[in-house]
Formats: sequence, C-alpha cells, structure tokens
Amino acid sequence: MKLYGARGIDGRTLLAWAAQQGWGLDTLPDIVRGAEGKPRFPHHPHLHFNLSHSGALTLCALSARPVGVDLECIRPRREGLFRYALTDKEYDQFAALGGDWPAFYTLWTRKEAWCKYTGLGLRRQWKQTPPKKPFARSYAGEGWRAAVWGEEPPPAQIIWMEGDTP
Repeated sequence: MKLYGARGIDGRTLLAWAAQQGWGLDTLPDIVRGAEGKPRFPHHPHLHFNLSHSGALTLCALSARPVGVDLECIRPRREGLFRYALTDKEYDQFAALGGDWPAFYTLWTRKEAWCKYTGLGLRRQWKQTPPKKPFARSYAGEGWRAAVWGEEPPPAQIIWMEGDTP
C-alpha cells in the first residue's frame, strides 16, 4: 500500500500521478463507481485506490487489496457534533485523546476510511465503531488529520507531490 498527498491538486490529477509513481501506469484507466459510490478501475480489478480531499489537500491510497482513505482539515464546528457523530466507545476514545478538535478528527478520519474501505459508505455504518484492525493507521499534520484502512500494512509516511509536506 502507498499513500500520496498533494496541496492544491484535484483528486483525478493526484490519482494519475500516484498511479504513474506507484504502478507505472502512463494513462489513468477508466473509473466507475460501485453501488454505494466507491470508485474502481473496472478493467484492472487487481488495482485498488481511494481518494479524499478537504480544503486545499487531497489524499490518494493505492493498494493491491481494497482500501479506504479519509482526510479532514481541522476546523471547529458545533460542540454537539462529538456526541452526534461518535459512538459511546468512540466518545470514550475521544475523551482519552484529549477531547479536542484534533482528537475528534483523528477518530472521524478512521471511521470514514473504514466506511470507504468496506464500500458500504458512511450512511450505512454511521453508528458503528470500526473494528480493531492491524492495517489501519492515522496521520497528522498542522491543521489536518488523515487515516487509511486496508488489508495491507499502511505506510509510515505519506508521499507528498512536489515534496510539499503540509
């Protein structure tokens, strides 16, 4: 599994660059969406990817197995979101992590990455806590949080396009 990120680049552009870097593809294959909206390459079922963007940042995961990724810029929202969006178990983890917006987004990106990994979407898994999984990892930077979920060990680092680590 590899994880690629960029600032100021749309998802399709980042995916094309990542596919060239990670898989040596000169041309981005056709993309279709599954019933719940998860994108895939119909003519390359052995190549799995997932995208996320927030603000000016975009993230792309490439894998030989199903994968999900989420990225969120940290921004305060209404305080009631903590209880609304998190299960009781997640809320306990949130409190243990400090109970602040960075803690919330750390957990939220893990949940969204898991939902995207399963292909079932957030709507169907809203009030479920992601299971413990050895192949999930969180990432953090100044003003953002991200997570990846898959069936292969996640990388320790995100490969940033142009070396522009935010």
